[in-house]
Amino acid sequence: MGTMCIQLRSGTMMNMDTNVVVKLARAAMDKGHKVKIFGYGEGITLIKAGQDPKRFPNVGNELAKMVKEGLEVVVCETCCHARGVRRGEEIEGTKIGSITNDFSRMASESDRLVTIAR
Repeated sequence: MGTMCIQLRSGTMMNMDTNVVVKLARAAMDKGHKVKIFGYGEGITLIKAGQDPKRFPNVGNELAKMVKEGLEVVVCETCCHARGVRRGEEIEGTKIGSITNDFSRMASESDRLVTIAR
C-alpha cells in the first residue's frame, strides 16, 4: 500500500475543504494506505480542539478518531502563531510543527501529494 500526503490550506469554517480532506483521508486509510495531513495557512484550524460547528460537520471529532488509527497530522507553527493558536490547544495526537522539517519529510515519504486550497 502507498502513502498519501495532503496539504490543506483552507480553514475548517471557511468552506467544505476540510471535510473533503478528512473524507479523502478516511477513504485512503480504509483501503490500507498511510495518510499524512499538513495544515498551512488557515488549514491549521484543523487541529484546534473543542470545535463545535453548528452548520458544518465536526471534523475535529473524526480527526481525533483517525489519529488513533495512525493518521499523522502536523500544522505550521508560524501559521499557528499568527492566528493565536497555541501549543496545548491542538487535538491529542496532532502536532504543531514546521513546514521546513515536517512538511518536507511528509512529502518525501509519500507516493502522492494532494493540495487542497482556495
